[in-house]
Amino acid sequence: MIFMHQFLYKILFALSLGLIAPQMVFGAELFFEQGKGPMLKDQFKMGLFIEAEEPLNAIEGKIIFPSDLLELQNADDGNSIINFWLEQPTEGKSGEIIFSGITPGGYIGNKGLIFSMTFFVKQEGVGIFTIHDARVLRNDGNGTEAMLEAVDSKFVISKKTTDVQIPVSEIEDFDSPESFVPEIASDPNVFDGKWFLVFATQDKGSGIDHYKVKESRQRFLGIFSTWNQVESPYILQDQKLMSYIFVKSVDKAGNTRIEKILPQNPIKLYTNYENWFIIILGFAIVYVFIKIKSLWRKHQKNKKFID
Repeated sequence: MIFMHQFLYKILFALSLGLIAPQMVFGAELFFEQGKGPMLKDQFKMGLFIEAEEPLNAIEGKIIFPSDLLELQNADDGNSIINFWLEQPTEGKSGEIIFSGITPGGYIGNKGLIFSMTFFVKQEGVGIFTIHDARVLRNDGNGTEAMLEAVDSKFVISKKTTDVQIPVSEIEDFDSPESFVPEIASDPNVFDGKWFLVFATQDKGSGIDHYKVKESRQRFLGIFSTWNQVESPYILQDQKLMSYIFVKSVDKAGNTRIEKILPQNPIKLYTNYENWFIIILGFAIVYVFIKIKSLWRKHQKNKKFID
């Protein structure tokens, strides 16, 4: 009798686990969805989305598509839930798009756009979009990996169906990228402990195209310094942190936004040649003004004498 009770308890416990397992295990789902809009032959847009039942703040993976049927024209992160790309969506090997990014604070929702892809149709055929090596991390402070389901997407290209594909419409974007706060950091395990710069922003219109950085110990004369196109994280050239740092974000429509970081260890006033330049320029302006005023008075006196 006792044995039967124990057996029944085990069965009930197993059944209860089976009932609650789907809620416990599922963390997120990655899926594809074709874009919506007017029709255009030989081009279409496919978006990669995520459904998250719990806050997730990091994602990485790889999309595989048939390169004999499709050619990637553009990977666009406009309106993406990802704020900081560790590896922006780019085509690695032929037919492979790799990506890795972070959403500080985490994302939870039914349909969060990760990025969209624009393809050119090369020929007819049947293909499939698949997701490989994908991982998502919880926003729990420990970066715990969450359960993830990746849903593939099959498609057919024929003379009849290419006419109903989604076009690449040119986006009119006149707004600058969103404001952001670049941060200086150092870690003994990263870049041999050197100071580096971390930055990221979003552009809801056309998406971020690239970033540029320049460092200058001169606040005003720094405008004549050269911009360098870089990626985050960026190792600072001035490891003494005595420079003004300017970070420019440029979206795909050419709009820009510039953010500035003040030097953490500003150089002393008397060692800054920009200050001496301003002082000397000030004296020169005063001298020229006095000289002009003196010549004007002399001219007025001579004029009265002649009259």
